[in-house]
Amino acid sequence: MRVLIAMSDTGGGHRSVARAVATGLTAVDGPACEASIVDLFEQGKRNVFDRFTRLYSPAIRRAPWLYGALYHWSDHPRRYSALYAPARRLTIERTSHVLAAHEPDAIVSAHPLCNRLLLGALGRLGRRVPVVAVVTELVSVHVSWCEPGLDLYTTATRETYEAVVGHGIPAERVRLLGLPVGLEFGRVPTPPAELRRRMGLAPDRFTVLVIGGGEGVGLGRIVTALAAAEFTGQLIVVCGRNEALRRQLAARSSPFPMAVFGFVDNVAELMHASDVVVTKGGPQTIAEAFASGRPVILTQELPGQEEGNASFVERRGAGYAAMTPRRVVAALRHLLENPTECQRLAANARALSRPDAAMETARAILGVTAPRAHVR
Repeated sequence: MRVLIAMSDTGGGHRSVARAVATGLTAVDGPACEASIVDLFEQGKRNVFDRFTRLYSPAIRRAPWLYGALYHWSDHPRRYSALYAPARRLTIERTSHVLAAHEPDAIVSAHPLCNRLLLGALGRLGRRVPVVAVVTELVSVHVSWCEPGLDLYTTATRETYEAVVGHGIPAERVRLLGLPVGLEFGRVPTPPAELRRRMGLAPDRFTVLVIGGGEGVGLGRIVTALAAAEFTGQLIVVCGRNEALRRQLAARSSPFPMAVFGFVDNVAELMHASDVVVTKGGPQTIAEAFASGRPVILTQELPGQEEGNASFVERRGAGYAAMTPRRVVAALRHLLENPTECQRLAANARALSRPDAAMETARAILGVTAPRAHVR
């Protein structure tokens, strides 16, 4: 059983979802299932569209308003089709080669830009392979996610389920299973105090994980504001691929204990070591924090696919929106001084979580293939 998981490295969340799905497939189907993750826009010589997808990271850092304008303008079937047509011509042959090389029994799309490309390549090859879209949003769903030729959609929340159906996809092809996260989230056996001790932090001090996605968006200003406010907790800061920021924070003196990291692969441990997670509004980090039983303080909500995530978190009592460094400081002080409130938010976060979503998604993927008696 070969499953191809297609994605694009625009931000860190799509690869995290792809890895979670691959892990879920292995957990459900064991060695009988071979899952491969492929970035469709990193295959062979780059074309203009490949370079365009790599503008996502600088765009959200320097001109989020421009990204949001393009997102909303293209969130219409005809406009999206007009925008995507040249990209399809540039990438369809290459995608066909990828599918021919992997010969998958099922295909998973973990990025909306992959959907139409995969269906076109299958048509070009004359092959019928089931394609499942794992919708990686919490509230807002762009029209690019919704292609009539897809066999199944998995969604994270009631909001995204209704959005996909609202785009005209039959309800029988849409499943509400949660956003897949790694199976390690919420299952770290080491006590938080011991994890803090290993990082050089105080084992019993109120601990905040500050994480800004793959690009470390906005972290420097938050750390500066907490230092100026003489915050009495301690920080774990993850800068992602922003190596310049990591060096800057690691070199500065701080009035509180602080462990600074670059790109890490042990986010589950870092969340388990924290009392609260401060992050931008990316759905994957929110879902991982909930699976870890940690409340979130959201510092940014990108225009476009992250719109509505902050109100989603607040409505469900699992965290706060604090869109300025000063409000982040106030929210953290409130939780530090009111431990029962932090516990209440954490309990709500845990109740919202779907830590087994990766395995449920894996079962759904296997279910759209030819019936197999050992699928549990």
